[in-house]
Amino acid sequence: MDNKVVTVEVDATAAGKTLGVQAATLSLAVNEIPTIELSCVPTQASGKPLEPTVCSPTISEFADLYQTLAPYAEGLSETGDVNIKLSGDYNDTLSLKNWVLSGVGLSSISSTGAPHLSVVLQHPICKLTKVGSIYETPMSNIDEALNTCISGASSFIDVVDFAYSCVRDHVQFWPPEDPIATEYRMSLGVGDYDPRKYLFFDNEGGSTGIFLGANAEDAFSRAMAPMVLPTSGGSTWDMIMQSCGALMLSVTQDHSYNFTGDMLKIGPLTPWKKATITLSEDKCAATDVPGMNPFKITGVMARKPGPGADLSVNQGLYDNGRDADEAPEPPSEVMYVPEGVSVDSSDGRIMVTSAPSILDSAFWIDAVMGDDITAGIAFKGLESNTKDDYNEILRKYCKAVFEVTAGSMIQGRAQMALGFKDDDGNLILPGNTCKFMTKSTGNGGKGSRPLYYGYIRRVVHHLSTSGGCGTTVMMSYVRPTENFMINGNAAIKAGSPNAAYT
Repeated sequence: MDNKVVTVEVDATAAGKTLGVQAATLSLAVNEIPTIELSCVPTQASGKPLEPTVCSPTISEFADLYQTLAPYAEGLSETGDVNIKLSGDYNDTLSLKNWVLSGVGLSSISSTGAPHLSVVLQHPICKLTKVGSIYETPMSNIDEALNTCISGASSFIDVVDFAYSCVRDHVQFWPPEDPIATEYRMSLGVGDYDPRKYLFFDNEGGSTGIFLGANAEDAFSRAMAPMVLPTSGGSTWDMIMQSCGALMLSVTQDHSYNFTGDMLKIGPLTPWKKATITLSEDKCAATDVPGMNPFKITGVMARKPGPGADLSVNQGLYDNGRDADEAPEPPSEVMYVPEGVSVDSSDGRIMVTSAPSILDSAFWIDAVMGDDITAGIAFKGLESNTKDDYNEILRKYCKAVFEVTAGSMIQGRAQMALGFKDDDGNLILPGNTCKFMTKSTGNGGKGSRPLYYGYIRRVVHHLSTSGGCGTTVMMSYVRPTENFMINGNAAIKAGSPNAAYT
């Protein structure tokens, strides 16, 4: 990379105070709250960028600004703005409006060292970390009310919204000793604590927004409902993160929903989406090329509870009229392997996983509520019998596990010149696939070609008024081609949706 010179100007305020910023680090990542940390001179600036008033400050001046900002940060009650201008070889601007003051730190003060004041601002979605738990004790089993309220949910965000509405308006609780417990519960999903205010559910082209529920939305929604109620000291954000792991979801960003606006995006984890961001060799100081895959798999198998699992799932709590002696021997596991893979031809092994608890929950919920043929409600849209439906959905789950696991440990990074956008004007955002373009050795070196593709999991922009600026892009699923290949065959094609949501 040629030497690139970038001049940085940062104009920032927090809780009505103008800050003199010396450096800043903006961090964006999948399943994380966008955060910017400002390194400031610990007195108010003159009001002009890069002109802090720091002449002979006293200890009290250092402490006063810290003590003014700290209570606001603890309560997430004040906001700030950051305006960034880059000029030089690459010109760019970025504006962050009404971000929440969430942290303040002050270093120790000495006669030989300048103090350091750190101010942390976060995207407004950080308000979801403030409430979420239910501290009261319900008077009756909450599941029955949830089953009724959740009906009709078409996405994870719907399930959260319906569940929060249920515990606010349709469930009675024993009177708490302190009414603040009721205040916390009544704040669930309201105003600044409403996930819909910050998260748009994007199904990435799939046919359903409910995990595994293409033909059984209500059954799987009811199975998800207890999962989205934080009842043990967690927050709404904690619940979302826990659910993302269990339901193959991720909080990401795209050109419409990103850190520069009010809303981010949540949807099925799709690491094999087609490339929408281009990184250029001309702006790169250092990068990794795709390495060996440390965890080679060619398929996924899920074991069921036992050889008789099909029989127990089929019957539930009732006898559906089938003669177990006439039924074929049920398989004890379900497996997904891409076409063309065999022991002799494949390079890798089968990964073994457990059946997802939500699948069993969906069946047993309907088994209790069903009548003639148990679990028939959950799978009323399918033609085959319940046992085969269970196996097919479990196979879909195995396919999804394969596609989010294969290649996930091939990681890399690119250290780029400071910039918020690629050459095409696209914001460099986590949760998207990028391609790294390098100069071609053919045609006199005038052309370019993709060196690798990677799923962006983290982007860090480091800005400093004294130099040393840069953008670091960290990736997983790094591969030389857009498709994931096994012995020359495309085992996972670029643009593949998450199989658990199709």
